[in-house]
Amino acid sequence: MAIFGKIAALMKTVWSMVLVLVIMAAAAGEYPAKPDYVEPVSTRQYALFDALMRGQGIADDGESYYFSWNFGLTKTALDGVTVQARNLIAIPPELLALGCKHIGGISYANGKIYAPIEDSKVFQHLYIAEYDAATLRLIRYRALPLSVHEFGVPWCAADPDAGVIYSARRDHITTLNIYSADTLEYIGQKELTAPVHKVQGGDVYGGVLYLAVSRETQGIFAVNLKTGEVLKAMDRNLADGCEGEGIAVLPTADGAFFHVLNIGKDVTTVALRHYAFDPSSLAWTMGAP
Repeated sequence: MAIFGKIAALMKTVWSMVLVLVIMAAAAGEYPAKPDYVEPVSTRQYALFDALMRGQGIADDGESYYFSWNFGLTKTALDGVTVQARNLIAIPPELLALGCKHIGGISYANGKIYAPIEDSKVFQHLYIAEYDAATLRLIRYRALPLSVHEFGVPWCAADPDAGVIYSARRDHITTLNIYSADTLEYIGQKELTAPVHKVQGGDVYGGVLYLAVSRETQGIFAVNLKTGEVLKAMDRNLADGCEGEGIAVLPTADGAFFHVLNIGKDVTTVALRHYAFDPSSLAWTMGAP
């Protein structure tokens, strides 16, 4: 039995070394940054399985983070590491049977996690699902109207004050689709003053919907939910080959405000970058949120 214990300890050490090497290689590959790169307050790198489990969306309830990957959900402490709950296959079997294989950018509100589910690359079976935030167990789901979700449902963002959930089609968003948080029913749209392309995640904070995108400078956009006015909050300018993913908005003690995921250009790593931002710096021209 002693020999098996030694082998197990050795394998654990080797695995730890592999993780460290992968993360070091990924971090080295992302620098030097572009000249106008916005430096994060801090960054946490994930590799291999940990990266896989955090490769799509992020949300928070002020005390925990929630991550999504293509098929499942993970809840952690705010260190982003300590796992508190996990649902490895959160897509219900009947939706898997329809070809659904992608959970996108997720959102938290009132003890629930809201997650968009789609049959990626086909886009004929689109849903919003609701999960218990404590256990990550599925509560219910509802089909979305295909007519307003051309090329899928890559993200959703809950607004607890308004009792609604926002989402949109994949490309060149000019309107937000609005759903009731109580019933998940489609209830209307909100027009935007400017298009936003390739949104991967969104979060509502202080009457503003912040959207993280995965094209060009992989910036973060701000939408005034009263007026529909769109402003760019910041450019992230990740290294070429990285792909921006979900976003959570949470002021933290270290000065960070945005908490944004990106897949590394090596595809085996994911970074959670924490950025400082002052929402009062947004120069709204159509009135404050």
